[in-house]
Amino acid sequence: MKEVKNELYCRECGHTHITEHREYECPDCGSSNVYNCSFITCDCGETVYLSGHTIECECGKLYNGFGQELAPVEEWEPEDRYGCFGPQNACYDY
Repeated sequence: MKEVKNELYCRECGHTHITEHREYECPDCGSSNVYNCSFITCDCGETVYLSGHTIECECGKLYNGFGQELAPVEEWEPEDRYGCFGPQNACYDY
């Protein structure tokens, strides 16, 4: 599994900070008005923000919200495709 890191953004002063865990206070100004987003670095070098159940990197690899790589969609069971992508893409678009 990939190493999951956290990016903190302060809405007050604009400071950004990379950490290994969520922070609830800006290290620069002390504000609690911060936004945290978990991310991983894909094998292709792109940053993939873990902001949903199924996240696709620009290179086509799929990850879950914990940063674990998923099998290609064409290998999924039809029920799983439907659950993630809805009926329009359940069987035919992948």
